[in-house]
This record gives sequence, structure tokens and C-alpha cells, in this order.
Amino acid sequence: MKAFFITLICICVLAIVGTGIYFFLSQEENDTANSEERVPPVQSQMPTEAKDKELKPVEKGEGASQLEELSGVTKDFLSTFTYEPYDEQIAYQNEELVKQIISDQHAYLNDLTGWGHIDNVDIGYLAQSEEWQQLQEDVERLRTEGFAPSEAVNDMWNAEAFMRIATDSADLNSLRYVHRIFHDIDAEINGAEVDKVWGATRAFGAETETQELYAYIKG
Repeated sequence: MKAFFITLICICVLAIVGTGIYFFLSQEENDTANSEERVPPVQSQMPTEAKDKELKPVEKGEGASQLEELSGVTKDFLSTFTYEPYDEQIAYQNEELVKQIISDQHAYLNDLTGWGHIDNVDIGYLAQSEEWQQLQEDVERLRTEGFAPSEAVNDMWNAEAFMRIATDSADLNSLRYVHRIFHDIDAEINGAEVDKVWGATRAFGAETETQELYAYIKG
């Protein structure tokens, strides 16, 4: 009889312990599930171009040529700024040179203006930097040695105009336009992977978008 009571007590103890373990584990699982539900999903970082600011259409008298900070040299340049008529959209004197410069400078402009960096650009420092001066030289090389007579040459004149404006006035919209020109050309001629094509080039863009660039330059 004594053995029977001992066995019964053991069974009861095991039942109580087992029940406690069961409820403890169940509570752990519920807490884990609730914790996972409270964790917000990770937001993927949008590429630089997709986060770039949309620019409103330019009204008459609002263009960059109206900026007071522009130097006399830049104002003279803008006052005579116009496009040459070309039959070809894009043509090359040195295709390899063009593709390499476009790729390199698009990467530089991504670093300069992407991921919110554009809002922290120090134009005074930028104008004196070796990278910016190299970009100026490369724009001229593309216009004179890289592209053959075509609308792509006019795109390089646009890039030069926007660079002059940005350097003189710290105008961030002009810096955005320089980036978009190289961005779009890189996407078209090098097949660079981009989330959006801005239509910011005369060689590849739509007429409406390229007219807005000209309107911004001329004011």
C-alpha cells in the first residue's frame, strides 16, 4: 500500500511539473510571436535617382539667368546661349572615350548628389575640387573630341551651362540637371541600370522635358 501511495504522489508531481512546463513554453511562443509582430518591416533604400526631387515647370522670369549671384562671364554666356540644329540624335568621333567618360562622371555625380548629399554640397569647395574641374574638362572633351555633330553636343552645352550656374550661385536645381544629363546618357549608351530615365537630354529625351531645361537656363 505504501508503494502505491508513493507511486501516486510521483505521478501527481510529474503531472504538475509537466503542466507548468507546457504553460511556460506556450507563453514563450506567444511572447516571441507578439515581439515579431511589433517589429516594423525593413524599408528598402530607394536608389538615388528615384529619390531625386521633382522639379516644377519653369515660369517665365523664374529661370537661372535671373539669379543675382551670376558672374558677368556667365551672364554673357547665357545671354547668347542657343542650340545648333542637327539631323543626328547621337554620333561619335570616339565612342570608347564617350562611354568611359559618361560612366565615370555619372558615378561621380551619383556620389555628389545622391542619398541626400546634394543638400550638403559646399559650392565654394566644390568649384575648387579636382573632381569638379575634371568634370568641366570632360564636358568639353565630350563636346569637341567625343561626340560628332549631333544633339548630344547640345546636351554637353546644357551641362556646361548648368555647371556655370551651379558654380556661381550654389543653385542646387542646376546641379540636379547636370546629374540627370549624365544619368540619362549613361542609361542609353552604356545600359547603366537605373530606376528612372528623366528625359533630360536632347539626344534621347522627350521634347517637353528638354524645353524645360532650356527655359530654366534662359529664364
